Amino acid sequence: MLHVPYRVQHDIMNMAVDVEPVIALNSPASLKQWEEKQKYYAFVLDQNNDELSTREMHPHFEFKLKYARTLNTILDSRVNQPVFMIPLQNGNKLVVQLPHQLHPAKHFKLYFGLIQVVIALMITLMFSYIIARYLKQPLDTLRHASRDLANGNFSVRVTHALGDSVKEFNELATDFDNMANQIQLLTEKQRRLIRDVSHELRTPLARHNLSLHLLRKRTAPEYLHLVDRLEQESEEMNGLVSEILEFSQFENATAKINLVPVDVQSFCSSTAEQCQILKANNQTIVTDLDRELPLISADTRLLVRAIKNLIGNAIKYAGENAIIYIKTAKVQVDEQSYVTITVKDNGDGIPELHLKHIFDPFTRIKGARDKSSGGYGLGLAIVKEAMHGMKGKVEASNVEKGGLQIILYFPISG
Repeated sequence: MLHVPYRVQHDIMNMAVDVEPVIALNSPASLKQWEEKQKYYAFVLDQNNDELSTREMHPHFEFKLKYARTLNTILDSRVNQPVFMIPLQNGNKLVVQLPHQLHPAKHFKLYFGLIQVVIALMITLMFSYIIARYLKQPLDTLRHASRDLANGNFSVRVTHALGDSVKEFNELATDFDNMANQIQLLTEKQRRLIRDVSHELRTPLARHNLSLHLLRKRTAPEYLHLVDRLEQESEEMNGLVSEILEFSQFENATAKINLVPVDVQSFCSSTAEQCQILKANNQTIVTDLDRELPLISADTRLLVRAIKNLIGNAIKYAGENAIIYIKTAKVQVDEQSYVTITVKDNGDGIPELHLKHIFDPFTRIKGARDKSSGGYGLGLAIVKEAMHGMKGKVEASNVEKGGLQIILYFPISG
């Protein structure tokens, strides 16, 4: 940075070359004229440092001759007018003074300031990176815990994982664990209440059915249609209670799930055959099953129930002339391989607004899931719980040409 600029070195060396023919003329007046024409303050001296021209040397310049330096020397950090000496033939020398405007140290303060700023920025970035890495781990732990909690894992806790390294994070983790604990307690109370109420309803419903049976024998024929209506309502209530109890069992059966290697093709084929008796006369069930699929890990009971619920759902809501397709395949999603079971119909589909809610308990779409269809809004919720228990996932979407398709994803391990 403090070397003589290359352009200045080039100019001075050209001066040394140009002055040799002038010296050879042995004319002090010509040499003086040459010196005065140069853009740098310069003199040609003999071996005794005496001027060869008739030009008078400034005393200060004469004083600095003893400090003359070569062109490749490193200059001082302060701005001055250094003198450079270039050897010529016959012991002569060309002495040139560098103007202060061309001194490289003129911009040294600016360069040094920029260097300080760059170093400060690098240090700041380094410390910021260290702090970010230090804070990233507890933040990642809290983020993963939040996702687990959002996915229904209310047993997740983070205080032990974070430790006591950062007081603020430890307090946040404690609050998170308290929140998760309260949510878990409330959820368990809600599930227990639903389960207990459903159990308690069975006894009065049984007495109600018995009373209706006795009442039918003593009712005049013109009023029997009222008894039929009561029995129908009672059967619907019994069906709803059974669905609620089954859904509650699915929510709490995670520990009892028995995952074993399963051939999807055979289960889909047998379940579709069983559902033939449930379809209407003008409905059709079509299967397209890949026989080369790998085995998956699944609970056979949950798998059959999930497939049967999807087919039954399509039979109920796709229309009297619906065609229901059941297909199996192997797909790749985000570098993960899955075996999929797709149940698709050619019905009216579901409004996009309601698609993301169809797996929520007691969700019934207006106009499709009415009372006459026999739905309680728990069939797809049971499918979701079953897939969650088998470490899989379920997605629903409308078909472009009309209808609804629901896909079950079973991850392929290894």
